[in-house]
Amino acid sequence: MRETQTPPAQTSTEDYRWLIGPEPVSKSAHPEKEMALVEGEMLPIEDALAKIVEIVSQAKKPVMVVPARMVLWYWEEGAANRAKAIRELAEAMGVEIRPIYDVRPAYPMTRTACEINPYHGDLVIAHEKYDVVIFYGVDCPYADVALKIIDQGTKCYTIALCGKIGHIDASITLRDTSLDRLKRMAEMFRKHKQEK
Repeated sequence: MRETQTPPAQTSTEDYRWLIGPEPVSKSAHPEKEMALVEGEMLPIEDALAKIVEIVSQAKKPVMVVPARMVLWYWEEGAANRAKAIRELAEAMGVEIRPIYDVRPAYPMTRTACEINPYHGDLVIAHEKYDVVIFYGVDCPYADVALKIIDQGTKCYTIALCGKIGHIDASITLRDTSLDRLKRMAEMFRKHKQEK
């Protein structure tokens, strides 16, 4: 005698989610001009800068991620001034600088001890046990992917200092970040250290 199988119960598409890749694009808006997005809330720039000072000052092992072309060599106008401002800010923050590739590296030549591949930034951050990461000047497509992976793959607090419209996957994101803003941040960190 042949057993009859009952057909599987029909489920609606609301019962589960297809996860093909990282989480879908956030529904958060990018920060407005002269505003910042801080943990999903729109705040004035000065409040966001104060929050950055607070978070980075309390961090055990913070790191600043910048494109290698900005700090290791220069080939574009104004790059030397930008590198100096980045180094002064990193020194004032008390953070390590890790260069990020501008293009996908040629494996197996990756020097993970001193450089970050934008598509595997979470591995470096988790391995090195960084608790706060600050992105500055990283090309937007790389930053978006790296921040999403870091957010979903580590417990690291992310800060994006973007020269364009910001990165909604960061815990804190500022838009239109210029050299003047970097210098202002360095001053705020120095003042905070003097007040301690």
